[in-house]
Amino acid sequence: MKKFAASLLIFCSLSFVYGQKTRLGQPPPTAKPGVSYPIAVHVSGIHVRTPCTGQNCHDVVYADAIVDGKKVELMGDWIWFPDYYQLALFPGDYRGRLLKDTSKKNDGPIFQEYELLLRGNTVWRCSVTGVYE
Repeated sequence: MKKFAASLLIFCSLSFVYGQKTRLGQPPPTAKPGVSYPIAVHVSGIHVRTPCTGQNCHDVVYADAIVDGKKVELMGDWIWFPDYYQLALFPGDYRGRLLKDTSKKNDGPIFQEYELLLRGNTVWRCSVTGVYE
């Protein structure tokens, strides 16, 4: 009986310790060496919104940008660490690359996916969610 109680105590304590190691976010991805970012991107405004679906809420960044001469709205995740936000996206000029081109299917830039090269050699993956005149 003592062995059973000891093993139950160890099991419960290990599951409690394991439960404390949950990660709220992962570090932002970094640019791979040798990958080029040929597209000029100018970000003029940034908006952070928190959409909720049921009990799942997370912060999303919307950026007003000019991508390759077109005024668009970009949307991507706002990366959260336990104590601070870790996305160095500010208004300014960046370099980007096209990851997924949907213009052939939709006849427009909606849902195209881009990767922007930020300061510190980190990248922000985003998609086009709006188009301006």
